[in-house]
Amino acid sequence: MTETVPQWLISGFARSSSNLGATASRGDLEALATQLAQVWSAPERCYHNLTHLKDTLENVEFLAEQARDIEALRLAAWFHGAIFDVSPDAIAQGLGGIDILASARFAAEKLESVGMPRETVSKVVALIESLYQHKSNEDIDAQVLSDADLAVLAADPEDYLDYLRLIRQEYHAYSDAEFRQTRLSIIVSLLARPQLFYTHMASTWEEPARENIRAEQERLLKAAGLPAESPQTHQPGDFLEDSEVSSKKISIPTEGRKSAVGLQTPAVTQPAVAPATDTTAEPATRLTQALTPSPTDSTDTEEVNPLAPIDDADLGSSLENVEEIMDTMVIKALKPEESLLKPMSDPKK
Repeated sequence: MTETVPQWLISGFARSSSNLGATASRGDLEALATQLAQVWSAPERCYHNLTHLKDTLENVEFLAEQARDIEALRLAAWFHGAIFDVSPDAIAQGLGGIDILASARFAAEKLESVGMPRETVSKVVALIESLYQHKSNEDIDAQVLSDADLAVLAADPEDYLDYLRLIRQEYHAYSDAEFRQTRLSIIVSLLARPQLFYTHMASTWEEPARENIRAEQERLLKAAGLPAESPQTHQPGDFLEDSEVSSKKISIPTEGRKSAVGLQTPAVTQPAVAPATDTTAEPATRLTQALTPSPTDSTDTEEVNPLAPIDDADLGSSLENVEEIMDTMVIKALKPEESLLKPMSDPKK
């Protein structure tokens, strides 16, 4: 069942684009937003879907007090997952998931087509590209976007399990052993990072996120028949002894792609043999497919975004319950120190 695209989402995109200098008409801007919303609603997107887009935008608003250019952040969130492929062929080539760099190029093309100033387009593109591998970045807006995108890692344990279930459905082309191998490799990389979150408001998400990741690691190691040791004692190749993947080569997602956890990993092809030794291959050519929007259903009812300022074009919108943002009026009123409690992203929504 196709998720309904709320009108506040469409209006918000058009408003942010206009505020950043786009010269296209309101109708053209809303048409572009509708096209993007249809892309996010594609049936193969079990986790990286319209709900994830709305959660990311919601998290950006949650961290907005620390942002310098909130409008650019909103558009970066809209485009960051535009190019996406989890087909068996893409998975086999290590090209599965969101292509961050191709999404950034697509954003540049579309934003220029609606008359946005080149300097502003470059800023939005740079924000999207900053999500590649979620590496430390001194730019506060890049930090806000990274934290907003990764907030699900610090979700309540039950919600984190729902997130994992959706990710597994999304990457159904992997066998259980292949999926387990890729997840374990990514977990090692995550736990080795000095920090997962960069903004002050998201700093308290660090420990809950690491607890979720460590718990997942223990479950996966147990399923693979490996001892639950300190993450520093494992390397990605250590997880390749499973009989289901012996005599195969499993490609971990390549440069510019998001892996099965929704995070980018380097291009590494792991031979399924022991002893485990990292074997780095040249990154495969990134997918640069043209965007083909998926059709979506619509209704006459509309949602109202309480986070966005109201302009004349929005006054005619009708009210509808918005499950994903029921609490945002309260959250917006919280003080910074109160808003450190938990991320707002909820994969069950």
